[in-house]
Amino acid sequence: MIEVLDALVRRNRAEPWGVRELASELGESRSTVNRILLALVERELAVEVGTGKYQLGPRLCVLTHSLIGSGSWLASSAVALGQLAETSNATALISISCPRSQGYFVAACEQPKSSLMFRPEFGVMYPLSFGDLGRAFKKHCAEHWDTAVEDPVSDKSVYLSEVEFPQPFSVSTTVLGNGLLIAVSLHSVHGRTATPTEKLDREVNELTDTLAKQVAASLRAPNPRYSCNVIEDHKSTTTRLERLLLLACSSPDGLPITSDLNDQLLCNMATGKRLMESGAYTEIVNSVEGTLFPGPKLYQWATRIGRCENIVCLARSTVQDLVQETGETIAILSYDANTKRAEFVEVIQGWRPIQYQLAVRTEVPLYAGAAGKAVLAYCDAETVKCIDLVKLTDTTITSRAALADELKRIHERGWATGSGERVPGAFGLAVPFFVDGVIKGSISATIPQYRKDDRDLPGLTQRMLEASAKIGRLLSLGLNARER
Repeated sequence: MIEVLDALVRRNRAEPWGVRELASELGESRSTVNRILLALVERELAVEVGTGKYQLGPRLCVLTHSLIGSGSWLASSAVALGQLAETSNATALISISCPRSQGYFVAACEQPKSSLMFRPEFGVMYPLSFGDLGRAFKKHCAEHWDTAVEDPVSDKSVYLSEVEFPQPFSVSTTVLGNGLLIAVSLHSVHGRTATPTEKLDREVNELTDTLAKQVAASLRAPNPRYSCNVIEDHKSTTTRLERLLLLACSSPDGLPITSDLNDQLLCNMATGKRLMESGAYTEIVNSVEGTLFPGPKLYQWATRIGRCENIVCLARSTVQDLVQETGETIAILSYDANTKRAEFVEVIQGWRPIQYQLAVRTEVPLYAGAAGKAVLAYCDAETVKCIDLVKLTDTTITSRAALADELKRIHERGWATGSGERVPGAFGLAVPFFVDGVIKGSISATIPQYRKDDRDLPGLTQRMLEASAKIGRLLSLGLNARER
């Protein structure tokens, strides 16, 4: 199952896999691969596109986004890595080794201001025999670890010659407290820079030491431990794998390997041990001194997939199904509680002849229109109080008492309507969605007034409520903070 996921990640945003082709690639029977793909589709770890074609599903994108998001050691290294790139006038890389697979990949990159630059693709696996960077990893493994050498693994989909991957003129390797073997290196398309090598070597070593100390400090900090909410009592292999990925991605500072962890994986001690051993063998997790950490393979997936600018956009496939079923234009509204800003991030046009056109990436007022009110009904009183009720159309609500009554009704029934409050002549129907219990946005249908009476509004509302619940499950990690 992990091999199938790995293949889907390799072709992320590329040609989807057919069952026959994927079975041949993995050396498995078509029936086995088809069964695994169907199980992954059920958990949204894969999606079927067309007939018998499969690509990576949005659920793994949600999980890996939490691993390398803001606040992670990898994201926080960007400033120092950028300074090193400018100082050296060379591309600065952070790479991570997969020792068991005898490979490595680039996880972070910063470049100087230059007309000619080198920027490798993230998450592409190179064998340790590839370039001086790979050989530096290999030397470290030989000197410090008794690692069983397996067949070198490379990503056949994207492969550079060594000419296109400038050799590092400075490289430093170290093992972080979470078990990851990393390297900081400098590469220049112009060869060595004018800066003395000794000075650059010192700066590269200092950054490597800083990253090691940063990770060590985070491991000592009193971070909360988490448990997964059990929404569905499914104890399948796919569910357990998803939960292992979830716990590893959401707890980069480690989880104690105890009986409690087995409970979170929905299995007994023997099954949990086998699952974690399988995860360690495939390098999706690391086990260090009785603590479980995300492994190098999981970081490779995360960097290959990349960070989403807004994870709400991952709900697009769910909304597309709703549009196909109803024919109406459906918009996804994203709400940021920190900035108090709401905007449409996706608008999917319906197939009916007459439709409204809605602008994306522009601010949407929370008090006017169904999409905004569906969110505002679940905001705190201070947010509601601070909104200026500017009249946008003849039907815009400008009375605070009237708005309070409207928001109360929306909160009680779970959906909102609006008639020409923001867009003249439009009728809106909106349902909020929540991520881990926090209001994050809404989905809304915008319908011409003349067509409203012909619609089965109760039926449309029910379909939108079901889609909203599905979006909430997709985007949520389902975690509860627990005391140590």
